[in-house]
Amino acid sequence: MRAAVVTEFNAPWQLRDMPEMRPAPGQVLIRVHASGMCGTDVHVHHGLFPLRPPFVAGHEPTGVVVELGAGVTELALGDRVGVFWNQKGCGRCATCQRGRPDQCPQVQTWMHVGGGNSELMLAWAAGCALLPDGVSFEEAAPIFCAGYTVMSGLRNATPRPGERVAVLGIGGLGHLAVQLAKAVGLETFALTGQADKRAELRELGADEVVITDADAGKALSAVGGADIILSTTNSAKQISAAFGGLRPGGRLINMGLADGPIAIDPMTLMFGQRELRGSSQDERADLDEALQLLARGKIKPRIEAYPLSRVNEARERLEAGKVRYRAVLQHAV
Repeated sequence: MRAAVVTEFNAPWQLRDMPEMRPAPGQVLIRVHASGMCGTDVHVHHGLFPLRPPFVAGHEPTGVVVELGAGVTELALGDRVGVFWNQKGCGRCATCQRGRPDQCPQVQTWMHVGGGNSELMLAWAAGCALLPDGVSFEEAAPIFCAGYTVMSGLRNATPRPGERVAVLGIGGLGHLAVQLAKAVGLETFALTGQADKRAELRELGADEVVITDADAGKALSAVGGADIILSTTNSAKQISAAFGGLRPGGRLINMGLADGPIAIDPMTLMFGQRELRGSSQDERADLDEALQLLARGKIKPRIEAYPLSRVNEARERLEAGKVRYRAVLQHAV
């Protein structure tokens, strides 16, 4: 089988023929049709995760189950599935017993069994989700990280009817955040420093597009503020400023890996009963909700598709900030 292999950090990934694998008990073998790329892949490329080359990256894969390991009953041959990051807990610790294997100290992820930038991949059956009928592999792939993350962030914000959501950072995650917030019936504002994005963000579902200039908080306050800010930017400066645009009782949900300390004005935090929360992929129900919205046509990832052979081009465009909005690798099948 052919795979894009990270042979050393900060170097081009190598297309190599690899020996085929067999699933262990509890695992499945998947023929990958598509694999999304995200900003985390850039961090992986630079060695910011506990991985030792050579390895295969890719944590947004979708494909078809072609072999079952012993004991697998929840999946069948031919199932169309995607694989998410946290796949399996130990099953015995207090966290697993409370029904949160994704938070297990011994959680198994793609980093333990290999990623999806390969024609075949292994995954724990517990870490797979069925794709709804009619959903393409390419469009479903970004939902398994970007869509899942943003849906969890939105749900962790505990939105109430009539509240206003503002999205900060309109990229791979943010363009889905705009669509998801609108799809669940919330007034949705998009915050951007690029005036030329106005029409495109309106098309994605934004009720208003706020041009932020240097201070996102001041720009947001000028249009009445927001009850929830879904932040997917990596800029600590932008996050810090945007907090000032929250209405009393507002919540800023941070889903980006900030490039420095986030500085929040304590007066704004205290006297408005405002909150800063971190969020990543949470309950599995969030993933299912995002997939169902995709199947119903309520959201649609904007993707650039590349064959696996052009993986380095896709990664370089991603790192340069040129991808609009999500890169997806298509695998020959």
